[in-house]
Amino acid sequence: MQTESAAGSQASSGNQEVSSASVKTEDEETRTVTDATGRQVEVPVHPQRIAVAAMVLPNMVYALQGTADNIVSMPPAAYSGWEMSTLKYLAPELENVDTTMVNDDFSVNVEALAAADVDLVLNWDTQTDQAEQLEAVGIPCFLVTSATDMDSLKSLVTMLGDALNCQDKAKQATDWYDETMSYFDSKADQVSALTDDQKPRVLHFQNVNQMTCYTKGINPSITDLEGGQNFTLPEEVTEVTMERILAFDPEIIFISNFDNVTPQDFYENKLEGQDWSQVSAVKNHKVYKVPCGLYRWAPPNAFEKPLYMYWTAQIVQPEIFNDYNIGDTIRSFYADFYGYDLSDEELSALLREEMNS
Repeated sequence: MQTESAAGSQASSGNQEVSSASVKTEDEETRTVTDATGRQVEVPVHPQRIAVAAMVLPNMVYALQGTADNIVSMPPAAYSGWEMSTLKYLAPELENVDTTMVNDDFSVNVEALAAADVDLVLNWDTQTDQAEQLEAVGIPCFLVTSATDMDSLKSLVTMLGDALNCQDKAKQATDWYDETMSYFDSKADQVSALTDDQKPRVLHFQNVNQMTCYTKGINPSITDLEGGQNFTLPEEVTEVTMERILAFDPEIIFISNFDNVTPQDFYENKLEGQDWSQVSAVKNHKVYKVPCGLYRWAPPNAFEKPLYMYWTAQIVQPEIFNDYNIGDTIRSFYADFYGYDLSDEELSALLREEMNS
């Protein structure tokens, strides 16, 4: 399966131009928008039946629209993300969403989508052949580029906002991203004053069982910003091995929600074929299950990536990033952006407090 972090082509920061124009057809009003490949795509002014083929994008569609009523199909992995996320509280309408017409590898059943009267498909910019097949049967397909840094995440949100005719909400989101980066920039002098010995070695797992890690892109850049040293691989190497991890000896390990592995599995050394008993992060009980808000926070295209930054920063450099309460920060964002008040139980589940205790 292609991973989400590699789903789109490499984005160049802030260079995706967004343009649109409204036209009137015999049946309904449409708008012409430019997608990440430069294609002119005629989309409904108000899409009524959206199929989201990229597993991470339903969280963005909900965040921008404030509803998921018009999402008719999403991949199985997106549905499993809904089940463990705050999105199940905010968008209970997705409980019975179809997961058979679009797949975890970003492929789609063109005939089924046509029969279901889908009026817009969202997918990655690697799926140009598929887009042509969809448009041959009258279904517009809007393609976007996977983020590699905060600037390209802003571009992705802006482009989706234009496709969905939710430009104001997209602007609110990107303003929040800018505010977050300004906060971290304000800590830059303190971070740059750290010696290498004061910068903990950090490992971001994508999937523990498959031994895949975030060694490039947005997560390592966040680690640098926060004053940590991220696990990386030599340019010519793609395979993560236990030997390389042991040589790195991570002092902090973040594990995503793409598997069911818990910090306790590390502490009890229960992972088959892996021996973590001598790793510093395990010996010092600094293994953390990454929160799952509107979606899993670990992937590069998580809409709530700033919350991930605030959360990891207090683990990587707690003395520098000590001027906010992460629970209050999350509650405030949910109230301001989604109009939703998280209960104590919902916030605890979001933060994976029981697993991280």
